[in-house]
Amino acid sequence: MKLSTRSRYCLRALLEIICNGEDNKPIALIKIAMRQNVSEKYLEQLFIILRKGGIVKASRGVKGGYILNKRPEEIYLGDILRLTELSMETVSCKNCDEVDDCMCRPYWDDFSHVILDYVDSITLKDMYLRSVEAGDKKVEGETTAPVLVDEIMRLKKERNAVLLVHNYQRTEIQEIADYLGDSLDLSKRATQLKEEVIVFCGVRFMAESSKLLSPHKTVLLPRLEAGCPMADMITAEELREMKEEYPKAKVVCYVNTSAAVKAESDICCTSANVAKVIESLKAKQIIFVPDKNLADFAGKQTKSEIIPWYGYCYVHEFIRLDDIKEQERLHPQAIIVVHPEVRPEVADYADYVLSTNGMVKLARKSSVQEFIIGTEEGLVERIRRENPSKKFYLPKRKPLCSNMKRTRLIDVFHSLRDMKYTIELEEEIMNKARESLEKMIKIA
Repeated sequence: MKLSTRSRYCLRALLEIICNGEDNKPIALIKIAMRQNVSEKYLEQLFIILRKGGIVKASRGVKGGYILNKRPEEIYLGDILRLTELSMETVSCKNCDEVDDCMCRPYWDDFSHVILDYVDSITLKDMYLRSVEAGDKKVEGETTAPVLVDEIMRLKKERNAVLLVHNYQRTEIQEIADYLGDSLDLSKRATQLKEEVIVFCGVRFMAESSKLLSPHKTVLLPRLEAGCPMADMITAEELREMKEEYPKAKVVCYVNTSAAVKAESDICCTSANVAKVIESLKAKQIIFVPDKNLADFAGKQTKSEIIPWYGYCYVHEFIRLDDIKEQERLHPQAIIVVHPEVRPEVADYADYVLSTNGMVKLARKSSVQEFIIGTEEGLVERIRRENPSKKFYLPKRKPLCSNMKRTRLIDVFHSLRDMKYTIELEEEIMNKARESLEKMIKIA
């Protein structure tokens, strides 16, 4: 697919509108033209196309200009390209055009579909967040990592803060951690610490859990948009509807859920204690949310009927059995260790199915020298550092959580400097959600 200047300038202009500020404030085309070093008249022609396509709308008056007609997450790259490009032909082959039965045609057609599916999956919000990350990377490049680390350590002392870092975070974030581990262990540890400010380098539900267990402390999440897609797959309203459908069932929620969902649950669990938690309820029916794969894993270890919600972790869901078998073929001496969030057929094939902490302990204590690991690459980087004499292999397509990788050194610095972003929860939700967490902790 060859893009013209129309698409490029349209996309840049739309991103300028998002960058213009809060409250959907109109921006004049002359300002965009000056920033993008392009003719205002040229932009006017482009915005006629965008306005007819329902992407933007104009507001008149002294403070007039253009605003988005939809939310950034509702505008897709494919929509913009279809408006601005005369043709969306993605792959062209002269031979296929001339020969009706060309054997290559099906593959080029498939390739075209892949490209179209890709541009139709990217929103304007995605592009904006990516551009912000690129800007952060530039800033971080200009401010050397050692300087940032020194500033973070200075601010940490000044703010009476502690850095809690999840196993899946970037290596440079892991290296500055006061404590490194999984989300629940970190949150529990925070309750025992004297520091008044917790900087949680992870995703939102983890910072929420930390706030639930340490309600009187300030909890900061360095990247506000760092969320967990699996946690977002179930809402409190959806869980309430499920409870109405199965009124006699008890609800177990994975710790990878929002505080609002925890508040609607009888008890929380982790991937390490899920079976023990379910058995503690002594219930015939268990509603389990949100991970279908962890529900399957738990169901094979308990006598209760498990009623799963069909959510999943995309990082672990995309670890295929064929990927594991290929690594096994290449490394026949290695044992296979996977996370319970993987597909059932992968879990059934593995030698060990363990939580992230379980993997760390196994790698340290086992006499085995080679491991095939089925979980996010950040944990594997940690295990490699801690066990330099042993070998660890990931699937060829490395499992990577883009949300976990959002947090950079510059974000931690800004978080401590500006005390952002503070986790705040409604008191009623906090009380109910904390009860679900504390019930689990007592069992553990």
